[in-house]
Amino acid sequence: MPAPQNVDVSVVVCTLNEEKNIVSCLNALREQEFSGKYEIIVADGHSEDNTVALAKPLADKIVLEKKRSIANERQAGARVARGKIIAFTDADSRAPKDWVKKIHETFEKNPDIALIYGPVFYSDVTENEQWLSTFFMPKFLRIMSMLRMHNPIGSNLAIRREVFEKIGGFDTSYITCEDLDLGKRAAQHGKLHYHSHLKHYVSARRVRKWGYLKYVGFHLYNGVRYHFTGKASRKYEDVRE
Repeated sequence: MPAPQNVDVSVVVCTLNEEKNIVSCLNALREQEFSGKYEIIVADGHSEDNTVALAKPLADKIVLEKKRSIANERQAGARVARGKIIAFTDADSRAPKDWVKKIHETFEKNPDIALIYGPVFYSDVTENEQWLSTFFMPKFLRIMSMLRMHNPIGSNLAIRREVFEKIGGFDTSYITCEDLDLGKRAAQHGKLHYHSHLKHYVSARRVRKWGYLKYVGFHLYNGVRYHFTGKASRKYEDVRE
C-alpha cells in the first residue's frame, strides 16, 4: 500500500457490470459534505459493460482486478488507497451526504476504535418495506454487537489503515462473510463499533430475486455459521439486472 499522503479517507467502491448504478453511486460520493480530503477508488472486476468508462470522470482512481470476487476487488482498491481511514461500499449504494464526515469524526474522537460499521437500508422499495428494514436492521445489528458477534456490512464499513495493514486486509479466500472476517481480525487491534447513525442505502435487487424468506434465512444462517465455525458459503449468485 502507498504511504498516506494527507488523505483523510479513501472510499473503495466495488464494481462489476454496474453501468446502471455507478454514476448515481459516485455522484453521491462526490457530493459529500466533508471539509477534509478524501478520494474515491473504483475497484472493478473487469466489467464487460460501460461501468469503467462511466466511472472514469467521477473516480480519482480505477483499479482492475482479474479475480472476480468482492473480497479480491476490495483488497485491490485498498492496495492503492492513500487515506488514514479506508471505507468500503458497493456500486448499487447511495451514500448520505454526511457519510464520510461521520466516518472521519468517529475515528478522530475514538482512537481506540479499529473498525466501524452501520446499518444498510433499501433505496428502491415501497414505504412499508422501507419501514420494515429501518425497524429490524438496527435492532438486529445492535443485539449482535452486544453479544460480541459483530456483523459489519461490506457496503457500509470503515477501518483504520494501520489496522488494515496489520491484519493483511481481507482474506480473499472468502466468497461471503469476508466483511465479518475482517471485523473479527480487526478486533485484535482495537474496538469494533456499531454506529447506528452511520446509514447507507443499497438496491433491494437481491431481495426481489430471492424473496424475503430466502434472503433473511441465508444471511442469518451464513453469519451465525461463520461466527461459530469460521466457515461461510462458497456460493453467492449474481443478481445484476
